[in-house]
Amino acid sequence: MLENIDFLGPIVIMMFSIYGLLFKKHILSKVISLDILNTAVVMLFVIISSKKGNFYPIKTPGVSSYVDPFPQAVIITSIVIGFATLSLILALSMMIVESKRKTDLTKIEKE
Repeated sequence: MLENIDFLGPIVIMMFSIYGLLFKKHILSKVISLDILNTAVVMLFVIISSKKGNFYPIKTPGVSSYVDPFPQAVIITSIVIGFATLSLILALSMMIVESKRKTDLTKIEKE
């Protein structure tokens, strides 16, 4: 039971961010919740990939348990894509707020 306690943090953060996505009406709250969800997924992936090996992936005599470098590349790619997505969403939300002069999504949807 205690060996899976590492997964508790990212899962709780994911639950809070999904709550923010579903129940918050302010457009900036939804953007922040989406960014927090992305961070929690990256954190979960880091925890999963850190369980694999013990040593850096350079051939060393007497070492048989290496860390897989593929998850590191995927994590870096995920961080970059998350930053680009966040930038795009912030730009779009800024354009929506400037044109509608409202930040509440229910009021924006009614127009």
